[in-house]
Amino acid sequence: MSKTVKSKRRQTADLQIRLRQTDRELGQLNWELAQELVTLADQANNPEPLIEAVEALRSAKRYYSFEDAPREHALIQQSIADTLLILGRRTGDREALQTARDAYRGAITLASLLSDEALRDALRINYRETQTLLGETLQSAALFRVA
Repeated sequence: MSKTVKSKRRQTADLQIRLRQTDRELGQLNWELAQELVTLADQANNPEPLIEAVEALRSAKRYYSFEDAPREHALIQQSIADTLLILGRRTGDREALQTARDAYRGAITLASLLSDEALRDALRINYRETQTLLGETLQSAALFRVA
């Protein structure tokens, strides 16, 4: 194999490493942006930044796959659900609450896959709150207490 081919392969490998690092940085920046937007929404008592925060979190999630960064992926899923819950609580937006409920379900599954009981328990609390806000009954919870 010629030195040129080896050099090209090395350059390609280096570029792939830099791309992964850049993706990670973009994900982190979007996550931090979302946190700032949630703070802004709280301070300004304005729900609009919450919508932008959800968009930033969804963007961040693209850079943290469950295969490459499972814990971060689960935490971003939780942040999406939490932000939607705040939005739904403040505005009475049922769609935001329904999306939060679904996001919590996904995050609970991810926490289970990670065997993170503390995260799972915290997610379940907010999941139940979301269900309550949606007026959903918790009949199945009573069945699990019997078993």
